[in-house]
Amino acid sequence: MKKLKGIVAATVTPIDHFGKVNFQEIPEFISFLLDKGIHGLFPCGSTGEGILLSTDERKKVAELTVKEASGQVPVVIHTGSIDIHEAIELTVHARNIGADGAALIPPYYYSVDEAAILDYYRSIAQEVKDFPLYIYNIPGNVKNVISPMIVVKLHAEFSNILGIKDSSMDFMNFINFKAALPGDFCVLMGNDAQIYSSVLMGGSGAIAATASAFPEPVVEIYESIKAGDLNAALKAQKIVTEIRTIFRSYPPVASYKKALEFRGIKAGVPRLPLRGMTDEESERMTRELSNLGLL
Repeated sequence: MKKLKGIVAATVTPIDHFGKVNFQEIPEFISFLLDKGIHGLFPCGSTGEGILLSTDERKKVAELTVKEASGQVPVVIHTGSIDIHEAIELTVHARNIGADGAALIPPYYYSVDEAAILDYYRSIAQEVKDFPLYIYNIPGNVKNVISPMIVVKLHAEFSNILGIKDSSMDFMNFINFKAALPGDFCVLMGNDAQIYSSVLMGGSGAIAATASAFPEPVVEIYESIKAGDLNAALKAQKIVTEIRTIFRSYPPVASYKKALEFRGIKAGVPRLPLRGMTDEESERMTRELSNLGLL
């Protein structure tokens, strides 16, 4: 099975001021990312507000992304849900529309133990044994932690569990995943400030939110490392880290969408309970990004 590598953009979902998904804007957005040399697409994740979308909305976003990508780059769709039936339905749908894989956060809201997490992933993996799956570790959002031992057990049982996206923000977790799993297991960085370090240490690449709005410097990190130009890669990483710092000083998701608006892409606003940016915040972020030479 083909595994993800390189810089995968964690895509936003265009939503209008009435809270409706602007499906018609997705093709232009995906085309923008493809033109910038992105290596893969990751719709309906945290940046894509996946858990705020209905099942039907998630399916349509996935369908449009796969259609627009048209095999140029792999598309791995986030299909995780607290509802196991929805998670299975979305994962089967991702396979059926020709996606290149699915990624799933563990159950959230309730604190669950290792046995429950294993049962969750087993229930999904056995339904799509011919389809690549990635585990998505983001304990800061879901409260439940994916340990290296959980991944080792699942990978031993299901050959279609190919990798993990680690968004724990703790680089030791990345190191521990690499140490515990086979060398060909796909470990993807989920912290945009740690892409350079993780690729140098054998990581497969990154699923990056920053790449949704400014794919160029994020792609430059990976491409420069592969070309042996570590100075250029480190310079690009410093720019990406500064962009990340700017984005994270504003309301979640809103900053990515506003930056895309600055670049001529109609990404709209976040869906409630997330909020959009005020005029003052928007003006301040314009100055900050301009100071980096990005606008």
